Amino acid sequence: MNKKEFRAVETIKATDDEKMIVEGYALRFNTLSNDLGGFVETISPQALRDADLSDVRCLIDHDASKVLGRTTSETLELKIDDEGLYFRNQLPNTSYARDLYENIRLGNINQCSFGFILDEDGDKFEKREDGLFKRTLTKIRSLFDVSVVTYPAYNDTDVAPALRSIEAIKETEQEEIRKREAEQRKQKEVLKLRLDLLKLK
Repeated sequence: MNKKEFRAVETIKATDDEKMIVEGYALRFNTLSNDLGGFVETISPQALRDADLSDVRCLIDHDASKVLGRTTSETLELKIDDEGLYFRNQLPNTSYARDLYENIRLGNINQCSFGFILDEDGDKFEKREDGLFKRTLTKIRSLFDVSVVTYPAYNDTDVAPALRSIEAIKETEQEEIRKREAEQRKQKEVLKLRLDLLKLK
């Protein structure tokens, strides 16, 4: 079962034209996402406490053939602060990186996405009054990429692990409803029998 998830939430900027440096927050804590298809999401400040950030790549649109930086080569720097995960990336001197930097500088491309794997029991759900579920990421096992993205779209694959959890919660809720209804029917039948017995006396 694929446990990889991708989220696109943050804005990036070009900060050094000579060295082609881009930076910004890859993710922010305690910020509520838009509706991701039946749920909204936020990230706890504790979520990255034990996360593996030892070998993270910066890519274009999560495309492994378009590498922009890597933590192990020190071209990608990651820093966790009170707001979230900040990244700073010096782009390589390649044609696709130069084209990308120009688009970022002009504001044509300005969003970032991150790919992650949650730890077991690394999230929790609560149902809001509006019917949407709120998912809180509490423990990220590893972050494997931050990506500069043209379209920060969410598809079924991106949110599949969360949707599976929500379906499991809904099934549990339905099972509890069925049990309550069965118990209520049983109690009614017992009351009816007692009434019938009283009528016979």
